[in-house]
Amino acid sequence: MKTDILLIHPGDHRGNYQDLSTEHAAVTPPVWTLLIAESCRKLGYTARIHDVNVDGWDHETCRHLISALAPGLVVLMVYGHNPSASTQTMPAAGRIARDLKSINRDIPVAMGGLHPSALPERTMREESVDFVVQGEGPVTVHGLLRYLQGNEELRNVRGLWYRQDGEVRSTEPASVIADLDRELGDYAWDLLPQGGYRAHNMHCFQDFEKSRTPDLSDVRSPYMALNTSLGCPFTCTYCCSNALFGRPGVRYWSLEKVCSWFDTLVARYAVRNIRIDDELFILSPQRVERFCNMLIDRGYDLNLWVYGRVDTIEQRLLKKLKQAGVNWICLGIEAGNDRVRQGVHKNITADIRAVVRTIQDAGISVLGNFMVGLPDDTRETMEETLQLAMDLNCEYANIYSVMAYPGSALYGSAAGRDGWLPQTWDGYSQLGYETRPLPTRHLSAEDVLRFRDEAFIRYTGDPRYLRMMEEKFGGRVRRHIENMLSVRLRRKILETGKRGPRA
Repeated sequence: MKTDILLIHPGDHRGNYQDLSTEHAAVTPPVWTLLIAESCRKLGYTARIHDVNVDGWDHETCRHLISALAPGLVVLMVYGHNPSASTQTMPAAGRIARDLKSINRDIPVAMGGLHPSALPERTMREESVDFVVQGEGPVTVHGLLRYLQGNEELRNVRGLWYRQDGEVRSTEPASVIADLDRELGDYAWDLLPQGGYRAHNMHCFQDFEKSRTPDLSDVRSPYMALNTSLGCPFTCTYCCSNALFGRPGVRYWSLEKVCSWFDTLVARYAVRNIRIDDELFILSPQRVERFCNMLIDRGYDLNLWVYGRVDTIEQRLLKKLKQAGVNWICLGIEAGNDRVRQGVHKNITADIRAVVRTIQDAGISVLGNFMVGLPDDTRETMEETLQLAMDLNCEYANIYSVMAYPGSALYGSAAGRDGWLPQTWDGYSQLGYETRPLPTRHLSAEDVLRFRDEAFIRYTGDPRYLRMMEEKFGGRVRRHIENMLSVRLRRKILETGKRGPRA
């Protein structure tokens, strides 16, 4: 049966997470792929999704999909579970595109997502694709389908990069979607492999003692992610998320629409674990409170994870958030030194320690995001960041080494400088073997990465932290963390002994 559009979510779970991929890392649903697939179906097109992270990929899989679906268009959606995970997906996306063309060169192949949108011309020149979809995607994908079916001229498809007479060309950019409810109103959840997704380990720590399976799969699945808004109003120089939208800002789906998704996930798919992927969910107090009231009225037993800034947390909302099912709030704390934070336009005006304690006192766990290797970082300021993290003793901490992701201001300043950027897209994988962070003005990439890996072990292996986790969540969580600590990541630049430049 001929399918109008096959959307492929590429990935290399093993390559990106090494030995953490089998148990500790999440397998997250492809949010944007789901939105675009459903938007195509609403217009009468037939659509299918193949998620490589769940259903795998090899040459035979490729051959079977082409034979069974006869797709009129294949779109590779290069997204990760956060903005920083798009570029690391490019090697897998490139392999898939080459496989598709090796089997049938006539199949139109497009690539969309955050990384291709940030580097559209380079993607066209380097990858085996016919088109790059720049921007959010739906408007361009719909126009491309019309063109391929003879109902649109190519030059009228907005947001498209293509080849003509051997030259890479582009059309006018597509406008961002103004009415999200109307144009991106639903998710194609029925096209996903059911049971193939699992929540992040920390997202379900409070449920580990309830698990009846050795691998904890019964409390980490089913799992879903969704958005209630798009974009971010801030301009942190390390962030690439707004490259998709062209400018800072926030647009919202109506809360009636959002709550209808929760109704479907609970009633039809028995989903309890849900991550709200908004860059900044806790931003508008009135909207957050109304949303919480709508979920509280429904009486669902949810396990939610949301994102906020330290200076957008209002104490009066925390009780409502907890009642609605929010068990985790992720805060972008980033650095322990004010000058280092301000150097990347991350200005925090609130008392970080007080905010974290207030959240925890409300019964909500905190995931603290920290970064080492920001442009002004020294060994001493990175140690300040680690000490702040250990003093806060959040229920979990991500410690990232800074990468100059395509689409970020840091990438623009680093591009073209010898040794500043990874030589391959694999080098942008935070936990991968090939990873290569950005050097600082004082430290090499090797210095930054070595500190990052040691810092994570010092944080999660700290006796005070492990004791708190066991007291709060139980022995299974402590053993899980200790098992995670036993997994050692291999790092190419730390094995070779060749030191790169400082910035």
